[in-house]
Amino acid sequence: MSVKKKLGLGVASAALGLALVGGGTWAAFNDIEQVDNAFAAGTLNLEVGNVEGVEATFDLSNLKPGDTMEREFILHNAGSLAIKEVLMTTSFSGFQNGKNEYVQRHGAPDNGPEDFLDQFVVEIIDVDRQLKVVENKTLKQLLSDTPNLAPVHPGQEEWNGIPLEPADSEQIRIKIKFKDDATVGVNGEQAQNVYQGDSINVHFTLEATQWDGLTTEQTKDNGYLEMNEEANSN
Repeated sequence: MSVKKKLGLGVASAALGLALVGGGTWAAFNDIEQVDNAFAAGTLNLEVGNVEGVEATFDLSNLKPGDTMEREFILHNAGSLAIKEVLMTTSFSGFQNGKNEYVQRHGAPDNGPEDFLDQFVVEIIDVDRQLKVVENKTLKQLLSDTPNLAPVHPGQEEWNGIPLEPADSEQIRIKIKFKDDATVGVNGEQAQNVYQGDSINVHFTLEATQWDGLTTEQTKDNGYLEMNEEANSN
């Protein structure tokens, strides 16, 4: 074989080799699968209901020291998730100073809204458990406090909060007393005279909170998570 023919075969083999390598890039297999997921959140819904048709709110006027007011209401879980806590916050609006004659006559220092709120002592009772949630605190003190009105049962965590399973609700009683303070002020007049004619709007806001999140190992099979209806301890 001549040198010329040998060189020609070498070039041909090299070209064929390149063709095989290039053709390999078109020989990939492929398979695509899709996993479909669905997520739906539960609802956290606290209802505050009246007891035996009696209005649960306070809307009273012409009060005097020594007067006591009581109201009861029911906390009911109307959602699909268990409620961990029912936190009560207190706020006020619409304060009106009476500008009474006592202040004008004696030049006594006038009062502000928090002074007036400090004249009302609050007691909150869980009627079902006969337990005092709040005791001997004034409305002024409650401005910086957030009591939990939902029950806590040590050793019976399945009844903590307000679960859906087992079904539960809480009856709450709020008692508010206008202090009867015998302190004597200017010229033998009662110091509480400074509050005559005052008025204020007090707001109790109830916030329902959820339990801590669960891991998938704690839940049941796919579908509705019944475990989220129950009380969950930390």
